[in-house]
Amino acid sequence: MFDIFVKIYCLSLKKFVLSYFKSTSKNKEIMLNTKYLLLFTILISFFGHSDNKIPIEKLVCYGESTGIDISPDGKFYAALIPSGEVSCDITRPEEDVAVPILVVVNLETMETRQYSGTQINTRVDSASFLNNDTLLITRSCARGAGTSGTVDCYSLYGLNVLTGKREALIQAKQTKSGQGIRYPRLFDTMPQYPNKILITMNRMPQYPGRFRDLYWLDLETKRTTKIAEVPNIKDEQFGSWLVDHDGKARGFTTSHDRNKDYKPNSDKDGLFTYVYLMDPDTQQYSRMTQCRHQEPCFMPLDFDFDNRFLFGVGQAVLPDGSLDPDWEYTDTNALWLYDTKDKKYVEKVFHDPKFDFSNPRQGYSDGYILQDRINKVNFGLSYYAEQRKYIYWDETYGYLRESIQATFPDDQVGMYASSDFSKIIITTSSDKSPGSAYFYDPQEGGIVQVAEYAPWLKDYELGDMIPFDFTSRDGLDLTGYITLPPDYRKGQKIPFIIHPHGGPNAKDRFGYNPEVQIYATRGYGVIQVNYRGSVGFGLEKMKLANRQWSLKMHDDLLDALDWANNKGFVDMNKVCISGASYGGYSAMVGITKNADIFKCAINYVGVVDLYTLYDDKQWMFADMGRPQQHIEMGDPETERDVLENASPINYVDNIKGDLFVIHGRQDRQASYKQVLQLKNALEDADVPFEYMIKGDEGHGFYSETNNLELYTRMVDFLEASLN
Repeated sequence: MFDIFVKIYCLSLKKFVLSYFKSTSKNKEIMLNTKYLLLFTILISFFGHSDNKIPIEKLVCYGESTGIDISPDGKFYAALIPSGEVSCDITRPEEDVAVPILVVVNLETMETRQYSGTQINTRVDSASFLNNDTLLITRSCARGAGTSGTVDCYSLYGLNVLTGKREALIQAKQTKSGQGIRYPRLFDTMPQYPNKILITMNRMPQYPGRFRDLYWLDLETKRTTKIAEVPNIKDEQFGSWLVDHDGKARGFTTSHDRNKDYKPNSDKDGLFTYVYLMDPDTQQYSRMTQCRHQEPCFMPLDFDFDNRFLFGVGQAVLPDGSLDPDWEYTDTNALWLYDTKDKKYVEKVFHDPKFDFSNPRQGYSDGYILQDRINKVNFGLSYYAEQRKYIYWDETYGYLRESIQATFPDDQVGMYASSDFSKIIITTSSDKSPGSAYFYDPQEGGIVQVAEYAPWLKDYELGDMIPFDFTSRDGLDLTGYITLPPDYRKGQKIPFIIHPHGGPNAKDRFGYNPEVQIYATRGYGVIQVNYRGSVGFGLEKMKLANRQWSLKMHDDLLDALDWANNKGFVDMNKVCISGASYGGYSAMVGITKNADIFKCAINYVGVVDLYTLYDDKQWMFADMGRPQQHIEMGDPETERDVLENASPINYVDNIKGDLFVIHGRQDRQASYKQVLQLKNALEDADVPFEYMIKGDEGHGFYSETNNLELYTRMVDFLEASLN
């Protein structure tokens, strides 16, 4: 067995008394029990540098993303850890990269066992407990994992932690033609059914993400029992299942067929989402609600434990898509409770007038109910505002978490507990670190660090990421983040980089961002803006971005810059704009539209010609995204002028500052054809520019080596342009 190097960081947890953990003192000192000195860790000390400026390669290095889980009974602890030394060495060949190994610790005997090898072709991608004894194991389909393109990486395996036996729970199957794979996905586990799990299986191999029927999989016999079959509804594409706490199919979502014949002014056409409720016995279904893109909607989240009342996100919407007149309209998505028996909304559980509770239609399902599934208690909720927030309905659970949070006051804290909360995994992260993981036993009173994802970062000073609010020129209340250099002095005016996020249907969040830290540690201030059209701030701000790509959406970036300048942060003679995807597009808008403001721009995998984008057959959204793009960008048949006016390629003659263009030849999201068009236009206009193309990269670079070259060139480019 490979040696597992051990280094344990002990933390004193003060003022921490659980209401259910009897103690004679409210300020009991929680000391580390020597029993936990046997716990493994993946940490190797990394000596600091005398130079306080962190080398670029230390920020480019991928952290050791360690998968961690604890069994429901709290007797076993499993983790994927690197097989060798945790270090940052991007020069090593891919085959020499430390491949994660799976280890399991028996928390009663402290015996540690290794269950996976260190060869790339035996790599385990994830491991999580299905019940007290069985770990679900999947293998990686990622590049370099040795399984890409094979059925093995799509199969589900089980590992019995008592016997060490590993076996296939259910295997993927390749079609005879070899053109598709029928593969299973874990859907959910139910604590009352420890010997079976819910899975979905694609019925038609040529559509791997569609027609996923719902099954029980018996962990002992390996037999499947179909629970529900995806209904075939004309012109609608299946989305996801809604299952209650007894494992019964109770509903599903679909979307309108995204066809090329979409007419933006037709009430019958467009991008629709439908929610259906099902009778669990007859599987007869009826439409609960429908909603059009950017219109009020109700999306199911989870059932209450009585299996009658349904939690959902959005607005109180009726089956015909209209708003329920009995409830006040909420622009931001609220959390609702719906009575599936009486078919009516019964409670607006939570509403933040500034932030969406969640936004599943845009792919951001980041709001959820906090549940104790053993005792059938909903004890709170969590959602994302400037940072993640937690609200508790039960003081016992709330005190436990808030006490742990007090131990890590500067971090965002996550908790993964055994069924009775007697054993807890704590995860932490911040704007300066991708995070660490800790094991905590409330009764024994010890917190042990068992993983640190990028331990080399702690040897350097990084910049603080600070949320801020500002008002746009047309009166919108918007949010953003400003990151200042670690050695920033109050009153100092410094060079700044506007760094718009991609999407644009996305958002910037609080947390560790290596690119932002590269800029900040080189002396630049960084502004990230959740401009109109960003996800998570209500329907009105989303709709106000329609056909405003180079107009008001861009004005929001300038208004954020004005805010920072009025605060005294910015040297307005040294401002650059840099972004990827839509952010790269924004950089091109800035350097062509505001040549007097931006002294340079970095266009990283950004589009430049919105009109020709629609005709690009290699564009991955050429068909399915067309209705949404018509609404947000414009119709190429009737609004060609809107698209051409918003295309930076038509204004390259205005460029005065320095320009750096980066792209990957394999990019299908912002087609490589776009950068070729830009290159030709710049050369025709005699505009100088820097150029970096990688043939093995796509929509953003993956390789650490390529990223080191990229960010080294970026830093050199900024130094030459601004300093």
